[in-house]
Amino acid sequence: MPPPRFPWPFTNGPGAVNTDNWPFRAAEIEVPGGVYLCQVSEQVSCGACCGLYNRVDVSRETLYTLLEARTRRFRRIQRTAEGIEAFRQREESLDSAPGPYPDFYRCPFLGLVGNDRSRVGCLLHPLSDGNKGIDFRGLSFYGGLACRRYFCPSHRSLDKNRKQIVKAVCANWHLYGLVIPDVEFINVVFSEIERRVEHAVEAKEILGNTAAAMAMRALFGFKERWPFRPVGWKGPGNYFFNDAAHPALPVDYQRPGVAPSEYDAFFQALGSEFTSRSALDAAEAMAASAFSRVTRCIQR
Repeated sequence: MPPPRFPWPFTNGPGAVNTDNWPFRAAEIEVPGGVYLCQVSEQVSCGACCGLYNRVDVSRETLYTLLEARTRRFRRIQRTAEGIEAFRQREESLDSAPGPYPDFYRCPFLGLVGNDRSRVGCLLHPLSDGNKGIDFRGLSFYGGLACRRYFCPSHRSLDKNRKQIVKAVCANWHLYGLVIPDVEFINVVFSEIERRVEHAVEAKEILGNTAAAMAMRALFGFKERWPFRPVGWKGPGNYFFNDAAHPALPVDYQRPGVAPSEYDAFFQALGSEFTSRSALDAAEAMAASAFSRVTRCIQR
């Protein structure tokens, strides 16, 4: 059996970005694309590359319960190689249910961090509670170098404006972690908006417009709540490796006996199945309303 997958290789992109004002700051790191996406604010961060969403149940409530209990257990262990290894073994036994992507490793050191433990982050990080500035990430499965230097494909692939908008409008770690690694979903959303407004959307059009930001958040929120997902679908967590091992499933329009929808790309990115004409009509109405709301807010 091949080893669990990590999005490898990592690369160093152009532009050194100072991160002194970020929650998990480093003196200086190189960020591909110039926009840091991992730790955003006290409430917003992403744990997707640590396998957080490689589970059957990825509801916010379920994941919070898992991470909160794990964080409490970690606080009680001795910060030694032996103590951390024993913790790893126990956590992996507690979290052993198969995920949708069998070769996508779930790191047992992902927990809740921050002043109020209000976002996801690495329990082995030197700035995590109780580590006293010691970097224990070398004891993780992939080692400290990968954890320090890896950047997901979104850093390199997404337009800078799109990255800034997603960072700003996603209000919590759960939604943000579902959206930001999903390059296809983000690009489909913006392509439809830009088709309607007839220009490339800039960050300032959303960030300085509360109504537009709220409308974008609702649109991204379909990642958490989409009632038309097919049985057995692997999402909403995103498999963002480049090996095409788990391609997005096409929408089956033959079953309800209808023509492909004008929102086909959006429906495919969300993972969709329609058993009847009325189900498709309802989905199209939801999509049209959400996109129209964003468009109106931008054009005001």
